[in-house]
Amino acid sequence: MPEDLAKKLNNCTTKGYVIAPAGYGKTHLIALSVLVSSRRQLILTHTFAGVSSIKSKMTTLGISTEKYHVDTIASWSLRLCLSYPKTSGWVTENPTNKQWNMLYECCSKLLSKEFVRHIVTATYAGVYVDEYQDCSNSQHSLVCALSEFLPTRILGDPMQAIFDFDDGKPVNWDASVYPNFSCLGQLETPWRWEKAGEPDLGAWLKEARNKIEQGQKVDLHGERPRSVVYVYTGSEYLAAKQYSSLCELLDHNESVIALHGGDPLSKSKSHLLARTMAGRFSSIEEVEGKDLHIFINKLEAAKSVQAGFLLALEFAKKCFTGVGKALTAGTKRGEVAKKTKGTKYPLLLQAANSYLNQPTSRNLKAFFLELRDNPETSAYRRDLLYRFLNVLRMHVEYEGMTLSETANLYQREMRHAGRPISHRKLIGTTLLVKGLEYDHAVILDADVLDAKHLYVAMTRGSKSLTIISTGRFLPGK
Repeated sequence: MPEDLAKKLNNCTTKGYVIAPAGYGKTHLIALSVLVSSRRQLILTHTFAGVSSIKSKMTTLGISTEKYHVDTIASWSLRLCLSYPKTSGWVTENPTNKQWNMLYECCSKLLSKEFVRHIVTATYAGVYVDEYQDCSNSQHSLVCALSEFLPTRILGDPMQAIFDFDDGKPVNWDASVYPNFSCLGQLETPWRWEKAGEPDLGAWLKEARNKIEQGQKVDLHGERPRSVVYVYTGSEYLAAKQYSSLCELLDHNESVIALHGGDPLSKSKSHLLARTMAGRFSSIEEVEGKDLHIFINKLEAAKSVQAGFLLALEFAKKCFTGVGKALTAGTKRGEVAKKTKGTKYPLLLQAANSYLNQPTSRNLKAFFLELRDNPETSAYRRDLLYRFLNVLRMHVEYEGMTLSETANLYQREMRHAGRPISHRKLIGTTLLVKGLEYDHAVILDADVLDAKHLYVAMTRGSKSLTIISTGRFLPGK
């Protein structure tokens, strides 16, 4: 029973782990454990979306905020090091990607200081670390430093360890976790599918997980529940099958995630398919928003208004289909064009001319809003589009900041608030949606996924799973 395991976690006085497969109620278990605790607990995870999810579960169960503090490992470590800069040797308030491992090393050393340990133990009675499979080796060392003086319980699923880090692969459970942490238990019930009214799907996924974990193959010709759809295709027809399978899922209001793998080409394949679908499915951006920041840096460096506008048009084509059809020939050349009897969209022409005459963020935002509302165009990278619109909005509101400074500020705020997109039909990669839940999942190229990426993809949909494959056995690799 979850309640019994929650008590076991709470009573742990050393360090231990729980294996928590996808959709088995890990967040609920953490909340139940905090509920039965007598003193404040520190709960660490990796993303602000994870922080929000845990806080939401605590609120649902009516747990007082006095009993816990939830934070990302990154934010908690940074705040602690900045509180004692002389001792920690850390003064950088906004670390870059390559600096985070150095921060974790500084924090681990800081936690060896007796006065710091006294402060931490006076504040918290124990530690929970969520999604432990996503820890880097440097984060693992930090957790080990905490475990030397606080009860530490880690929860995760080695089958979902799909991230790579600057210092190598994710923490190796066989080498670093199992020998040093005690097993406190394993979650056994696939609650995600039970609650969705699809217990047969949950049972099938549980059996598939056991096979994949043991290095065996899942036979797609074998017995499957009705909620598991197997679409067999030859490689030459793969794109057509992907398109038709997604079209079949357009006629309802439930959420759908279509998934490519986590290889470097998958992001571009996701954008291309979303474009092919004419925006009926929208592709997801990575959290860092590299394409947005690259464009903004180029826009600020443009030598002329015309050059900047032409850059904006190229960026618009990354967000919309049909941009060329909606614009006049002069606008496409970056010129202030005259309205004629043949001008099809005068409001769009006016918005373009306004920016060319006065290149402000307000006018650029108005131009992109006209593109969004134009009948010739369809947004297929809504995530990218709405991030850009939010940056422009903030730049109008916050005087004295450059556009790139505003983009960096927005990036920091978005990490807390989450993605600005609420579209129900999405295309993404396993790396971008791990930990998230949708009604229906479609694996677009199941053959190319390795065991862990396959398992992550298979467990995203609570009501159905569609597998498009050129072979009958998975994983194909």
